[in-house]
Amino acid sequence: MRRLWRKYLDLLDADLSTKVFDNFKNLLVCGLLFAAGTDALHNSDPVFLGLWVPSVTGWGLIIVSALLLLLNVSDTLHRLAKLPYHTALQVALCLLYLVLASRVVEIIWNFRAH
Repeated sequence: MRRLWRKYLDLLDADLSTKVFDNFKNLLVCGLLFAAGTDALHNSDPVFLGLWVPSVTGWGLIIVSALLLLLNVSDTLHRLAKLPYHTALQVALCLLYLVLASRVVEIIWNFRAH
């Protein structure tokens, strides 16, 4: 138990909490962009003072969100590849990211609906 605690403290010294919160913040931003893009696709209201068609804006936001999410996931997977047992961690992280990203989008849609 003491060895695990020491390893945890070493990870905290290596800015573990900052990296985790940065990844979570990036996940939330990607979820917000994706939800805004899908909302623009379902809405026919003019966006950006009517300069662009809502479908162009919606697809643009979805593409930007997907690219940012891919960048965030690939950065995290690259960091995890350096750890022992990295394959299991990568698979678990990918599944967790998919679940969390879909839940964030659902939560944002529910807030917009009310």
